Amino acid sequence: MKIKFNLIGLMTLLLVGCGIQSKQLNMIPKLNNQSVESNENEAIDEVITETVSLTYPTLAESIDAYLVDQAFNGVTLVASEGEIILLKGYGLANVAQSEEMSVNHQFHIASVSKSFVAVSILQLVEAGKLTLDQTIDLYFPDMPHADQITIHQLLTHTSGLYCGDDLTNYSKVTTVDEMIVPAFRTSNLYYEEPGTYSIYSNLGYDVLGAIIEKVSGQPYEAYLQEHILEPTGMTHSGLNISNEPLEMLATAYTENISENSEAIVLHPSFGYASGGMHSTAMDLYKYDRALKNNTLISKASYDLMTQAYSKVGNKPYGYGWFVSSGVENTISHTGNLIGWHSMFLRHQEDKVTVILLTNHDESDMYMAYNIARLVLSEVEISR
Repeated sequence: MKIKFNLIGLMTLLLVGCGIQSKQLNMIPKLNNQSVESNENEAIDEVITETVSLTYPTLAESIDAYLVDQAFNGVTLVASEGEIILLKGYGLANVAQSEEMSVNHQFHIASVSKSFVAVSILQLVEAGKLTLDQTIDLYFPDMPHADQITIHQLLTHTSGLYCGDDLTNYSKVTTVDEMIVPAFRTSNLYYEEPGTYSIYSNLGYDVLGAIIEKVSGQPYEAYLQEHILEPTGMTHSGLNISNEPLEMLATAYTENISENSEAIVLHPSFGYASGGMHSTAMDLYKYDRALKNNTLISKASYDLMTQAYSKVGNKPYGYGWFVSSGVENTISHTGNLIGWHSMFLRHQEDKVTVILLTNHDESDMYMAYNIARLVLSEVEISR
């Protein structure tokens, strides 16, 4: 039976020196931080290996034991203040071929993609090409209620547009126009007035993707590549609209992974701006460093992005991020797609970053909160 650890259980593992048996980790020195932080404008295409911090080896062992106990299948990266504590692959990337998971495997990250939309919008705001309070009828004059819906509302899930995702032809190419068709229906709102309620809306973020295309004059995937992925050296990430084969993409599973229950294959275009990206743990860490160093957007824009403006369910939401959800003073976002789950969490003072990527959609991504609390406790003790 799989044991459900809480923070106290994790701390006990740490203090007693990790009594649970786990696979011996390769004690490889941490990656050179300069290659990630100081050379953001250089493309980095190195092969990454499993990494364990020499500063926090016992903490790394405890996190490893926790993930093994939880039967985690995927890749995890945990870091603090620019140092990687643990980077490791778990389980299988392909069951039928007995292919072990490596830290270089790629995953569909689903709604973790939303923060990239927010960064793109804020870049265009900084360039003077749009404003957050403008209504979107400038771009979609025929869209019902477009003269009431603002960019800010789309970013904060307060536009009133329903979630979307009602297409049934998941396996074929979906064009941008097809993705946002529901926004042009006369009944496109949950409620009569935009700004009244918070409703999580993939449709809203796909509309933002279409606006980025209109303002920049580029397909969103090209804008993303030029203005975010290349500047941060994210060489194994993208929005694969053309569905080119990805050599290192893991195989997705649902239900019982040990029984080789492969998930339905979705065409990447179906996720579009709201959830269509693929990435690796290390690429997302490069993105984390770029956010910390204000490489992509200014400090003022970052602060705008990470404020809580609305509540989605009972969780405060900014622009593309949940704010202080699960762990105080953090931003985070989960991604949920058939066969794929993900979590990206970063502390606002850079005390902890947790990235979890899995090709098994029954994995609990909220494990990231337990891991973050454990790291924060250890960091405070060490100071």
